[in-house]
Amino acid sequence: MKAGNPQALFQHLIVLCKEVSEGEYRDMGELFELTKAQLYPPLVAELAESFGMMTVRLEAREYLLEEVITDLKKIQQELAAAKEALARENVSLKHSLKRSLQPTQILGASAAILYLLKKIDRIAGTPVNVLITGETGTSSLPVPVSPVMRTFTGETGTGKELVARTIHDKSARRGRPFIALNCTAIPESIFESEIFGIEKGVATGVEKRIGKLEQAQGGTIFFDEVGDMPLAAQGKILRVIEDRQVERIGGRTSIPADVRILAATNRNLKERIAKGIFREDLYYRLNVVNLHIPPLRERPEDISLLLDFFSERGARMMGRTPISFSPEARERLGAYSWPGNVRELENEVERAIALASGREIGGGDLSENVLGSSPEENLDSLLPPVKRAERLLLEKTLRSVKGNKSEAARLLGLSREGLRRKLLRYELK
Repeated sequence: MKAGNPQALFQHLIVLCKEVSEGEYRDMGELFELTKAQLYPPLVAELAESFGMMTVRLEAREYLLEEVITDLKKIQQELAAAKEALARENVSLKHSLKRSLQPTQILGASAAILYLLKKIDRIAGTPVNVLITGETGTSSLPVPVSPVMRTFTGETGTGKELVARTIHDKSARRGRPFIALNCTAIPESIFESEIFGIEKGVATGVEKRIGKLEQAQGGTIFFDEVGDMPLAAQGKILRVIEDRQVERIGGRTSIPADVRILAATNRNLKERIAKGIFREDLYYRLNVVNLHIPPLRERPEDISLLLDFFSERGARMMGRTPISFSPEARERLGAYSWPGNVRELENEVERAIALASGREIGGGDLSENVLGSSPEENLDSLLPPVKRAERLLLEKTLRSVKGNKSEAARLLGLSREGLRRKLLRYELK
C-alpha cells in the first residue's frame, strides 16, 4: 500500500477493521504496516495502531476464554466423577442403615448350620462365585447310610441374603459395598439399565444412571432369585464374569468391574436349562461353590434361638419393654412346620409383639396359621427330634430312588419287612 493517496489508505483501513471486527485476521500484517508514521499520514498510523491494539486484546481474551472453557470442562468431569462416587456411597450407606436392623450373623446351633458356617469360613476369603440354595427335601450334610441325590430347588425365607452378607463380611471386600437385588422385583424392560447402567441421551428424556454392578465396585453383588433373570441379561452377566468389564447401555467404553458375584435361587436351574430359559454356561460360572441352607423344619433346635433374637429386636423396634414367650407358646412354635421358614417365624414374632397386651405371649396369642394347622400337615414337627430325623431320612431316600422300596431298603440297610414297618409307623407310602 502506497502512502501517496490518503483517501485510498482510509478505505483500506476500513476494510481491514471490518475484517478484524468479524474475527478474520488474515491481513494483520497490513494493519501493522499502516502503523508506521514515517511512511503514512499520522492520523492513519494512529488509527491503525489503535485497531491493532484492539486486535491483540481480542486475541488475548479469546485465548483466556479457551483456557476457562477447558478448565470448566475439567471441573465438569470431576463433578460427574464425584457425583458417581457419591451415588455409590449413598447406596452403600442405605444398605448399611438397612443392615443395622438385620441379624449380624447366622443364628443357629444345629449340626446343619454349624456345617454351613464352616463351609462359609473356607470360601469367604477366596474369589470364587457362590450359588446359595435352600434345597427342598434333601440335605447337604453327609449321610453315611444313604447317598441321597441332591436337587437344586430352593425355598424362600431360609436366609439366603444373610448367608451372602456373611460371606461378604468375612472377605477382604468387607469395607466395600454389598449390593443385593431381587431379580424378580425388577421389570424386564428396565432390568439391564438397572444392572449395567445407562448413558444420557440413549432415548428422549433419558438421564445417565449408574448400574448396580458399578455401585458394587470393589465389593460384592448378590443376585437373589437368579433363576428369574431375563435370558438376554444372562449373557451380559456371563461376559462381566469372564471379562471383568461392564458396559453401560449406550456406552462406547468398557468400565473395569472389580466385583464378586454371589447368587441364590429357589428354582430348579437344571430344569430351567433344559427348557432353554437359563444359560448352562452361566449356571456353571455361578455354581463354582454351592451352599445349601436347610429349611427351618429340618433344624427345629434353632427355633428357640431365633425366637429370642426376633423377640428382642421386635420389642426394640416397637418401643416395647422386653416380651417373653410362655412355655406353651414356645412348644406350639416348635411344633409348627414353618413353610415360610425363618421369614415366617420373624413375621409371626413381630405380629405377636405388636398385638401383645402384656409382657408375656401365651399359646393363644399366636396366629391362626400356627394354631390352626392340622396334625397331618405337621406330623414331622410333632415327632420327637430323633424320630423326626428318621422320618425325614425315609422320605429323602424314597424320593431319591423314585419310590423303589427294595432299593430304599438296601440303601438304608433294612430288610424289606423292616422298611415296611417303619413306613407304617410314620404313615408313609
